[in-house]
Amino acid sequence: MKEISKFYAKITFLSFLDSLRFRLNIIFVEEKVPQEKDSFKLHFFATKMAATLTFLLISSLLQGALCGTFNVSMPQNINVLRGSCVTIPCSFDVDSRFEKYLDDTCKAYWNDSPSFTSENAKLKPTKEITGDLTKKDCTTTFNNASLLQRSKYYFRLECDNALKYSFKQAGVDISLIDDPPSLTLTPSTLEVKEGTSVSLTCSAPAPCWSHPPALTWSPNLGQSQETLQENQDKTKVKTSVMSFTASHLHHGNKISCTAVYQKQDGSPDVTAETSLTPDISYSPKNITVSVSPSGPVPENSNVSLTCSSNANPAVRNYTWYRADGDQETFIGTGTSLNIQVSRDTQSFFCNAENEIGVGRSSSIQIDVQYSPKNITVSVSPSGPVPENSNVSLTCSSNANPAVRNYTWYRADGDHESLIGTGTSLNIKVSRDRRTFFCNAENEIGVGRSSSIQIDVQYSPKNITVSVSPSGPVPENSNVSLTCSSNANPAVRNYTWYRADGDQETLIGTGTSLNIQVLRNRWTFFCKAENEIGVGRSSSIQIDVQWSEIYYGLYSGVVRWVLAGVFFSVSVICAACLCKLRKNVKPKEEDRTYMTLSGRTVSSSEYDVINTAPKSQ
Repeated sequence: MKEISKFYAKITFLSFLDSLRFRLNIIFVEEKVPQEKDSFKLHFFATKMAATLTFLLISSLLQGALCGTFNVSMPQNINVLRGSCVTIPCSFDVDSRFEKYLDDTCKAYWNDSPSFTSENAKLKPTKEITGDLTKKDCTTTFNNASLLQRSKYYFRLECDNALKYSFKQAGVDISLIDDPPSLTLTPSTLEVKEGTSVSLTCSAPAPCWSHPPALTWSPNLGQSQETLQENQDKTKVKTSVMSFTASHLHHGNKISCTAVYQKQDGSPDVTAETSLTPDISYSPKNITVSVSPSGPVPENSNVSLTCSSNANPAVRNYTWYRADGDQETFIGTGTSLNIQVSRDTQSFFCNAENEIGVGRSSSIQIDVQYSPKNITVSVSPSGPVPENSNVSLTCSSNANPAVRNYTWYRADGDHESLIGTGTSLNIKVSRDRRTFFCNAENEIGVGRSSSIQIDVQYSPKNITVSVSPSGPVPENSNVSLTCSSNANPAVRNYTWYRADGDQETLIGTGTSLNIQVLRNRWTFFCKAENEIGVGRSSSIQIDVQWSEIYYGLYSGVVRWVLAGVFFSVSVICAACLCKLRKNVKPKEEDRTYMTLSGRTVSSSEYDVINTAPKSQ
């Protein structure tokens, strides 16, 4: 089968060479030469050259196809950490005539001189530390590099048959080192914008394949993946790839990769390290506002606000804003801002901008101190309260620092009396319309509330009746009676009564009552009523004056008047008898009374002038 493969390979190369010769002929033939003779010579030369090249290539092919050669491939040099193991990658080829001798009896030997045998070889590895020689793999691992010397080592193959050969064509330079090999970090520099996906690769030579170095990242910014990769010269390198997203937190902070090499001779492990410092571009971060002077400041003081931030590249513009609820007002630019503060000072913030973007600080509210303001007194329960009720007065105010003392006062005209302390005061109210106020005090000063008057409701009090005209009045004079009182709420109804001994007769309503006085010594009083209750005045007796002479002069007239009255009474009695016969009872509205102040007064105490019974 192997011979058939070689035959097909030879045919393939011959076809390739024939094609190459044809192409060379074409190139030379198509060359434009001014003289025909030169053209002929060039064509002849090209033909000869193509034939020679064909012969050389065929000879080389036949030599390779008919017989293989002894050859070895290994790195030119390997750095070995003293006290550690080392793996020498190695592959070889033998003359085709000896390939049949490659079997399990073959062994690999190493020496620091090209001419040696198994007896004088310095390194005699076992099968466990060599590659598969039957597959022409002479890779060898030496677990203790201290057995090696700084020299060039050669490979020899010996089998328990005719195959014994020292490969003098190539050797490997072994260099013993005390310090671990240098690491490689890719990329060596990192300049990216925040948010970019980044992959860093750390590579460490692995002279010993069975004990490669352990790689660690500091800080560990993301997931890492380790592999053992092969170089072109068959040596290996341990790689670790760490992937992460660039952040402003990484800017200027060293990222390092460390390789730990274990030694097999019992000596301490050694480490190697490589690092880079990333340059991350990002918009302003960690924006803060500082106030000078710091701490509480008195009202109307001047303060300086300073905006600072972290940014890469540096901030090129600072802007200042005042926040009033959801309303934000631009008030200035620059790193610092000078303002005068008041107790109504709102909160402030700044924006910082660079080429990447804009960032905003948190809002800051300046601690402005002032004496108590907007001091108010509230009453609970609110609104009108009944007389003798218990109410709670509460004093409140705006102050910074907080109020440390509240004091309560009752104002009686210009006189102010201290009545208590504390935020709240419980009192029992009366109808006396006194006012109350409170004082609020902190470390800055004292403030006073407006006076408050509690709406105390009570039934009518201090009810009095006044007569106009005052003093004695002649008989049959018209006088006006007026009822007055103190009440809250106001009186809604006044009623008038006439007292005859124990008999009290309603004679009218309203604040005033007009009557015609007689010499009967009746007394009068009024009642005042509101939603709370009813109050009664003292009785008053009008001083009615008359004269007996007055009646003597007119005695004749009086007799006529009495006769008329007698006649009228007789008529009335006759009328009453008629009604009785007809079983008719006069109704109340059929009566007519004498009037007081032009009003009809329904009272049985007045004389009936006449009756006009309605027909049935």
